[in-house]
Amino acid sequence: MAIMISNPFGLFADPIGYLRRMAERNGPVVRMEFGPRQFILLNEPELIEEVLVRQAVAFEKFPRIERTKGLFGEGLLTSEEPLHLKQRRLAQPAFHRERLAGYAAEMVGATRRMTMRWKDGEERNAAQEMGNLALDIVSRTLFSTQTDEQAGRIGDSLDEVVKTLNHLVTPWGNVLLGLPTQVRKRYRAALGELDEIIHGFIAHRRQMTVKPNDLLTMLMEARDAESGLGMPDVQLRDELMTMFVAGHDTTANALAWTLYLLAAHPEWRERLEKEVDEVLGGREARMEDAAKLEMTSVVFRESLRLFPPVWILGRRALRGVEMKGMKIQRGAVVLVCMAVLHRQGSLFERPDVFDPMRGEPAHRYGYLPFGAGSRLCIGERFAWLEGVLCLATMAQRWRLDLAEGARVEMQPLLTLRPKHGLPMVLRERNT
Repeated sequence: MAIMISNPFGLFADPIGYLRRMAERNGPVVRMEFGPRQFILLNEPELIEEVLVRQAVAFEKFPRIERTKGLFGEGLLTSEEPLHLKQRRLAQPAFHRERLAGYAAEMVGATRRMTMRWKDGEERNAAQEMGNLALDIVSRTLFSTQTDEQAGRIGDSLDEVVKTLNHLVTPWGNVLLGLPTQVRKRYRAALGELDEIIHGFIAHRRQMTVKPNDLLTMLMEARDAESGLGMPDVQLRDELMTMFVAGHDTTANALAWTLYLLAAHPEWRERLEKEVDEVLGGREARMEDAAKLEMTSVVFRESLRLFPPVWILGRRALRGVEMKGMKIQRGAVVLVCMAVLHRQGSLFERPDVFDPMRGEPAHRYGYLPFGAGSRLCIGERFAWLEGVLCLATMAQRWRLDLAEGARVEMQPLLTLRPKHGLPMVLRERNT
């Protein structure tokens, strides 16, 4: 029997709290009706595996993503099969190990440039700082030939676009872009600016005889195994825009939440700093150091559990589906809320406690910060490397303490971000 959502205000005002209460009261499968549509919240890893992996062909992405196609077009985030599989195969080599070494140098360099601007005792918004850092990294790994002026234009336009996207995932998102509002005007202008810049990069790169070893070059040189053809400019634009926006916003929030957790748990921060000092010995971090920075890695892993940047995903049933005795009707939307799943007592002991040494969950599909199946985030290895190297580089010289009186709340929009930012005081370490 489905639960009627008669008062949606609670869901919209506090979606994570609402869905968590529903799971606690009703068990691992919660059927909810909102108007004519049925939603099914899954918190059972075996059923989640069925939806995302074993019977994935019976589902499509949650239809709300259609609202962002003006931005992402037919990129990996929004495209459906068979285009999605074809594009994933073309893009996958960009994230192979041999290419990650070059990206690692950009990650460390960007972090060092950021920390060189910091001053002992000053207060900064760590969420904004991590946003700027992630933007610098994704810009340089995608478009290594950009200028400071272009970086500024990209940053301003991207900020405007992401703010609008956060409104588009609300129930009134369709209305917002359909009205002649200032929000729509700014969004269209910012999107046009990004389009102009990215198409300019593509055109300039095609004219170059010696091309830099970045993601843009790799995507341009990729060839389909069957046809031998590369990506047309329109598809290149869609993939670049997807990687640019998704890679920036998710990483920024992941790093910001990790800094918050380290400030709240100084005993773990000290252990991380000790490891960084021993492994790096004062030199710059390199790609091969990531495997040795075990404490830094598990801290980042635990942060992604408690504050998953991609906090929810949805799949709509293309036909009637039956799995493990459970029936899902055609058109029903299955929800997997990682912000709820990751705090399940059946999967993790003391699920609300920050414990980097807790190990793996009781089930493989009980921990999904990057999704699963054919839709597993293509940049997962990139994100892990970025998180570990950026944290280690910051910890070499700095620790950040939460500013007095700071309000820390989750804001689940397109990604899970700190609602009021993260005001933190910079403390230079005596290393």
